[in-house]
Amino acid sequence: MKRNKQFLLALALMMTVTACSSGSGSGSGSEAGKEEGKEPATQVDKKHKITGITYIFGNPPPASGEGQKKLNERFNVDYKVDKVPQENFVEKLTAIVSGGDIPDMIGFRPNDLALFQKWAGQKAFLPLDEYIDKYESFKAVPKEVWDQFRIDGKIYGIPSWAPLEGNSFMIRKDWLDNLGLEMPTSYEELKEVAIAFAKNDPDQNGKDDTYGLAIGQNINPDFAMGPYWQYNTWYHQDADGNYIPGIMSEGRKEIVQFLHDLHQEKAITSDFAVLNWADTNDVFYKGKAGVFLVAPRGMSQAYMEGLLQLYPDAEFAVIPPFEAPDGSQGFTAGTGFARFNAFSAQLAKDPDKLAKIFEMHDFSRTFYPSSEQNASNADFDWFYGGENVGYNIENGKRVMLKPEEGIDPAAYFQDNTNWIPSNVDPEFDKAYTEPKLVQVTKDLMAINGEMKRYFPPNYGIISETENLKGAELLTFMMNEQTKMIAGQRPISDWDALVEEYLKRGGADIIKEINDGIKERGYSERIWK
Repeated sequence: MKRNKQFLLALALMMTVTACSSGSGSGSGSEAGKEEGKEPATQVDKKHKITGITYIFGNPPPASGEGQKKLNERFNVDYKVDKVPQENFVEKLTAIVSGGDIPDMIGFRPNDLALFQKWAGQKAFLPLDEYIDKYESFKAVPKEVWDQFRIDGKIYGIPSWAPLEGNSFMIRKDWLDNLGLEMPTSYEELKEVAIAFAKNDPDQNGKDDTYGLAIGQNINPDFAMGPYWQYNTWYHQDADGNYIPGIMSEGRKEIVQFLHDLHQEKAITSDFAVLNWADTNDVFYKGKAGVFLVAPRGMSQAYMEGLLQLYPDAEFAVIPPFEAPDGSQGFTAGTGFARFNAFSAQLAKDPDKLAKIFEMHDFSRTFYPSSEQNASNADFDWFYGGENVGYNIENGKRVMLKPEEGIDPAAYFQDNTNWIPSNVDPEFDKAYTEPKLVQVTKDLMAINGEMKRYFPPNYGIISETENLKGAELLTFMMNEQTKMIAGQRPISDWDALVEEYLKRGGADIIKEINDGIKERGYSERIWK
């Protein structure tokens, strides 16, 4: 109770100071502080103390590294961000905020949205709407991403970049060619191909040792060929027009039936219910399955090289999304952010300091195309500590040198993730050197560019029941659907399973999510 009182008192003081400093509600920071007939005093040389807290995977850079010194010198600031190992981050952040000593900048993990929304609702953070159009990396954020950080109509968080592009599935094209088969364009065609891959010796080694699809525990990958079928996408609606989670939808039922049929034909990994992710990858990358997941980034070149050492003639193609029964076709958009930052409401009383913070935040999010990732671009070179000092370029890619020494200023910024504009090629293929992996990545991105993306209406909406029961409910549904695929529970029980889900808390989740959707003003499905 004492901590809660301290927190509320701190918020009250912050709001009082903010109200006093904002006067008659003047607009931009450049106008604040002007008096009738007078020009504002210039404070070009003022050195601002700027504080922040965020999380980090691994060890933080040394407090007094060369990169920290360069950052402070270039921007004429006393800039200090506490980078906390992510496993201890929320505990430390909560203690700091509860004590009332709120840093200027606060980083959040994607799964900290509930905490962010709670504090934003208590007016701890600065509304950001009026500043967005003033900075290039802020303007580049799509509206659908900004909407996830709206509280009572105002934006309180700045996202760090993550791709909107969707995953798909790659297929062994050489197996298709060996069996005289075409690229599947529907689940019925994919079923025929998968069964042929399992039974007709697609690798021509004379052995019965292949599967159609590589799949593991928790029905992973889900083999959803579009939003209509995805278990974690809110696409379908019930009889009352409420959006429902994909895990209980008709689209998911089709997937379960599809996988059940393939299990009966021994066309998916037989021990899928207990197969972990690493072992599932092994099935495909050791040449024993014909269809597996492909993603825009984060693919393992080592896995692909291992497969090609075994089967040098292996070829791959990307399966485009299927047309759904309702006529839709395309990908589900990602949330578009990997982490995000909020800013103390107290900054409203110091527009010069706020302008400096946003100047630095915008600078640290600058995207450098691969052609500019070298010493000829002075900003890039400075940001990463200088060529041959902080980094080298090897095979066209930046490789950091001695990151533990804190040579590069990038290590000390609150946000050092480049924001890639949606009209710019993110060059995911540049992460690889293996030609066939490069090509399959390019093919996936080309298909993404040709097709629309569905933006789920639940992104950024918090359900208290989901926070409490969501993981347990998902495990329950995965377990029961696994039984259906394996023939241990009849698929005719689907309606009963949905009722079980609703009674265990699913109905409350649906109500809470749809309340948020309606409050946001979302009506028609958004495809872009």
